[in-house]
Amino acid sequence: MRWLATGMMAMTLAACGGGTPDYNRVDVPEREAEAQAAIERSVAQNGAASTARSGVPVTVPSRTAARARAFPTEFRGYWGVTDDDCELANTSATGRINIDADTIRFYDTRARVQRLVPLSPQEVVADVRIAGEGPAFERRETYRLEAGGTMLVRIAPPTTQRYRRC
Repeated sequence: MRWLATGMMAMTLAACGGGTPDYNRVDVPEREAEAQAAIERSVAQNGAASTARSGVPVTVPSRTAARARAFPTEFRGYWGVTDDDCELANTSATGRINIDADTIRFYDTRARVQRLVPLSPQEVVADVRIAGEGPAFERRETYRLEAGGTMLVRIAPPTTQRYRRC
């Protein structure tokens, strides 16, 4: 009887792959593994805080010419020099800017991004074409996020301007 129990145990182990079981191995369904990989890519590219706020893209968009010159999401929105600039009803807010995907709107001018070069998740260099009052012109500007994304520094030599998120 003892021999039968030992033989049955050996056959059971052999059927399960034999040897010592590997308790560290976890089988994950393929779709869950792909989802985890997408999360890890998003965190590596955008940072954990940004990924937590904006979520993970379901599909990876192709890099078109329009996307290549688009500001990252963290830069977009309204920014103001003073508290009054952040009052959207204030139509005379000269210190307010609005950053869209590839356009920066100032009080009386508009800058269209011609080329955007990310230096880091918090800093980009933009070649912009500015039109508004007077003849249109092009220049290179640097945009940098500070204070956890609540402050924007715009460097348009020889001027440096600081904005806060509205």
